[in-house]
Amino acid sequence: MIHRVRLHTAIVPMAAAFDHATRSRRSAESLLAEVELAGARGWGEGAPRGYVTGETLDGAARAVQACDPAALAERIDWRTFDSAIASIAQLPLPELVGGPSAQAAVEIALLDAVCRCFARPLADVLRVLDPPARVRREGPTSVSLVIHLSRDVASTLDALTPQAVAALRHVKIKVADPAGAVKRLAQARDRLPADTRISLDVNGTWSAAEAEQIAGELTGVAWVEEPLPPRSWSELARLRRATGLPVMLDESCTGTADLDTAAASGAASHINVRLSKCGGFLAAARLALRADALGLGCQLGVHVAEVGPLWAAGRALATAWGLWQTVEAGRADEWFPAPLTRPAFAVDRLLHRVRPLAGPGTGIDPTEELLRHARCLATWEPDGGWRRNA
Repeated sequence: MIHRVRLHTAIVPMAAAFDHATRSRRSAESLLAEVELAGARGWGEGAPRGYVTGETLDGAARAVQACDPAALAERIDWRTFDSAIASIAQLPLPELVGGPSAQAAVEIALLDAVCRCFARPLADVLRVLDPPARVRREGPTSVSLVIHLSRDVASTLDALTPQAVAALRHVKIKVADPAGAVKRLAQARDRLPADTRISLDVNGTWSAAEAEQIAGELTGVAWVEEPLPPRSWSELARLRRATGLPVMLDESCTGTADLDTAAASGAASHINVRLSKCGGFLAAARLALRADALGLGCQLGVHVAEVGPLWAAGRALATAWGLWQTVEAGRADEWFPAPLTRPAFAVDRLLHRVRPLAGPGTGIDPTEELLRHARCLATWEPDGGWRRNA
């Protein structure tokens, strides 16, 4: 039974901005769901991004408050860990909650709470999907280095130690205009080992003509992420046929409908899987499995400035499965000088690796620093429904 749900919005200033072709982010904006069961409390997070899913922070908060946690609870078999997880996996969250980030906040909170009740790590939840044996893998995983637009590629790579450069498996470079993209790509190639893969992230700002014209100068890139405006299916398919350019979809692929359209039309070779835009931990995992079955490669990405439960849940997925072409970890240790979680966000920047988090559930709890920037909007209890907080 669900004893209480609290809904928070967290707006946390960032110590350093993150820029790409269409946005400059200087603060985190996350929706936090806090679910209390008998003897356990779980935390979930959604990252509403209007340019990705059309959601706003206020809209996602309203979507959660429109759902009835009692109705959710009635659909869950609480007797065992396996029965509870199987029930949650069957919840029609798009019908019960609303937009993807709202779904992610609720789903991750529920999973975290159940895992803590039964002293199980979040990675154990993935067994409900029965992934192929070749997908399953546990342990540390390599993460990509992401160089955003306000960072010079040459100086960023030159600042790394030789050991850190040698350990890089993948570098993702944010780009804007085509000419600038060619220059930034050349700077990376001049400084990286031949076996380090490089991708470019356009964030949907090129025209089809620009992309086709520049494709010949991008030979050897692992992929170009979202080169055209989102869901330009026919133009993307034509670009790939004409140039052979590998294309990753991000804003264009938020669920199975997008994925099936992309695969059927030949519009993509890869997809970027991010938990919040896909509707949560299990939804993202399902999308990755389907993409893999369709022959598309998967990147496990992050939304900029995830404050805790999202990056922790993503890390569980990253370190439990081995189907990822590359994994993004974010840079919360640079964006937020005071730790927002306990244990604090950490990445081995010398080897570009992350390890699984220990403990039940996501393995993290919010710190006072995060809660200081969070506002509790509403509380739900079985005998009174949702109550707005003053």
